[in-house]
Amino acid sequence: MKNSGLKNEAQVAKIFVSGSDALSAKNSAGVRLFKQSDLTDGVISGKLIRPKYNTKELKKSIDTEIFELLPNVPAPQPDTVPRPLYNSALEQIDDLTLEVQRLNIEVNDLTAKVSELEIVSESLKIEADNQTLTANIASEQRDIANTQIASTTIDLQNAVQNSINEAIERVSLTARIEALQESFRVQKELTEEREKQNAAQNALEGVNGFFQQTENSGWKISSSDIQDEGIKGLYIETENDNKVDFKNGEKGVAFFNFSTEEQTFTLSYAGNKFDGYEWFNGPTTFKVPARNEQTAGVTTAKFRFNNLRKRTGKRKRQVNSDGATITINTSSGDKLTLKAYYWKEVKRKDSWGTVGSAKVFEGQDKTGG
Repeated sequence: MKNSGLKNEAQVAKIFVSGSDALSAKNSAGVRLFKQSDLTDGVISGKLIRPKYNTKELKKSIDTEIFELLPNVPAPQPDTVPRPLYNSALEQIDDLTLEVQRLNIEVNDLTAKVSELEIVSESLKIEADNQTLTANIASEQRDIANTQIASTTIDLQNAVQNSINEAIERVSLTARIEALQESFRVQKELTEEREKQNAAQNALEGVNGFFQQTENSGWKISSSDIQDEGIKGLYIETENDNKVDFKNGEKGVAFFNFSTEEQTFTLSYAGNKFDGYEWFNGPTTFKVPARNEQTAGVTTAKFRFNNLRKRTGKRKRQVNSDGATITINTSSGDKLTLKAYYWKEVKRKDSWGTVGSAKVFEGQDKTGG
């Protein structure tokens, strides 16, 4: 047997002297390679470690207590009830759960209805307040304007008359004639203005919100042709799908001219369609005669409502929540507006046809107002 490894006394002597330096070197991977032909191989270096234990703590980790003849204690059990009672309780719970769900749905429906009614009520209150305020303001402004005009007219007449009297006394016959002509012109203008105001006042006496006036023009729905004062304008109501009631403006609308010149009224329509279908229309242009002294010129125009051949999303609703708007432009430069409303009871399509007509009666008041 070869004297290799620790049997090689010469190698062992080197190890005693040099330690691990006497061993073969490690390769690039840190590993010592052994060759069978090399008598110095077979010995590797390493550390000798002697474990040291804490005997006192080791003794604590050993459980030497022995339990014998332990009593047989039953494990605790959950509270139970007989199955018939349990099944009956489950059925009651299921019934009560269904009842609670049904009541919750009913409460939600009633809450939604209450909220909707509160919103509608508030909206109607606001609209009523606005209409009342507008009517009061218009009435006060009219009274103030009439008082100021009357006072100004009297003062102006007195001043003109006084100046004319003084001029007549001082100037020649020609000057007197010119003064009289000027007095006549002023008196004529004042008379025309007074006649215009009287014509407007006589023509537009009626229910607040059912007439409108500008400087030279106006319109009115006769009080005898109004069944619902809460809806300010032309208005129809339908029941079921085949009954219609023309509430406001069935006889038409009277359009007035307060100037001394004939006027042309041009009408345009907006908001009168539902899903592309035209449910309201009327004439687009007509003439209104000139005023005759204190009598305003008048022309009556009628309008028509067409049945809605389409379903609406809800029952009992306006076809358009804001209604249709008629804009009236006159040849004198005045601008007026008129509203029309269509209320449906059912959401299915109507079948009653058409009510009203797009007719014009120039120079006539057909409204009975």
